Amino acid sequence: MKIGFIINDLNSMNLEKDTSVYLMKEAHARGDDVFAFDSKDVTHKAISLYANCKKINFPNPSELNFVIDSSVSIEVKEFDFVINRLNPPFNKEYLYLTQMLEISGVDCINPAKALRENNEKLMILNFPEIIPFTVVTNSLEEIERVFENSNIEKIVIKPLDGMGGKSIFIIEKGDKNLSVIWETVSQKGKKHFIIQEFIEEAKLGDHRLIFIDYELLNKKVVRVPSDKDFRGNLAVGAVSKIETVTEHDEKVAENIIPYLKENRIFFAGVDLLGGWLSEINITSPTCLQEIHKNSDLDPAKIFWDTLNKDR
Repeated sequence: MKIGFIINDLNSMNLEKDTSVYLMKEAHARGDDVFAFDSKDVTHKAISLYANCKKINFPNPSELNFVIDSSVSIEVKEFDFVINRLNPPFNKEYLYLTQMLEISGVDCINPAKALRENNEKLMILNFPEIIPFTVVTNSLEEIERVFENSNIEKIVIKPLDGMGGKSIFIIEKGDKNLSVIWETVSQKGKKHFIIQEFIEEAKLGDHRLIFIDYELLNKKVVRVPSDKDFRGNLAVGAVSKIETVTEHDEKVAENIIPYLKENRIFFAGVDLLGGWLSEINITSPTCLQEIHKNSDLDPAKIFWDTLNKDR
């Protein structure tokens, strides 16, 4: 088969953790031809979408080190599978890519329509019963009202287009940095952001649940913040451990799976803090390597077995 991955710069990959390369390697090991291209590599002409693709080869089957064998222009519809794993932010170029993919009849994992219509921070608003106190605003006054009209003493502010823990702030009641944080995150009210009550249990770890083909894997990644940072993101120094999913995790999954099915979201990463749903990642979910290295599960095998079964 011919597999196309839409990803960011290949040279920036952290081979020890990267999920895209991990999935590529498994496809290559199965005898598939693996190609990679970025949003900047596509051209729509003669009613079709074409991509300048790099063919990826793994010389040593036991290693994630790869080489680029060649570059070639391919009509994107020729791929048996297109795995869309561009990182946020979801900007105008990302938007245009999803439109060109859909107009050209290219079916992706995850679908272009789902990526376009489901912001990873805002998706949780579909599940009000299982999320912490949450407000979406661009207003400094709304932040102040959260403290004035509730017993909340500490909040987290996140931009709607971030990833990897970037530009996330903790604010305590009476914090004199509130105005400057608001200016930074909202660009003085030009951009909306999300406010959530700070969950004290987050200090014990951010729990990442993995969904493949609308099913919850029975292992999860718990990302524990370092002593120097409150964020449970591996990109900022958190450490991970693998645990078996709990009955509560399965109940959360029961809430989310119908939505994933409705939107044809084949691959998702769901984050829980203290049992509360905090985020749903669908653009480029991670943590598959951590599960593979520290448990008896092989998520890449599950990923490709399931896709091939469903053909």
